[in-house]
Amino acid sequence: MTPRRISPQSLLSRMATLRRRHQNIDALITTEHQRPMPDMAVLKRLKQERLGLKDAIHVTRLMLARCTPDTVRTG
Repeated sequence: MTPRRISPQSLLSRMATLRRRHQNIDALITTEHQRPMPDMAVLKRLKQERLGLKDAIHVTRLMLARCTPDTVRTG
């Protein structure tokens, strides 16, 4: 079986999608915190999902660095 090749453009697109989802979850967490009686179960689920996205962003950044180590710098 040959290794699958992933284009840098697809990794950049994935990173943008992950970051957008991370921002959306941040907004949901803020909204939930502002409620008079925040639902702690909802907050816990959202925070776990946000952490998973953060990990996925990190892995995608590492994959991108391996594809194009000298040309791509992401923040």
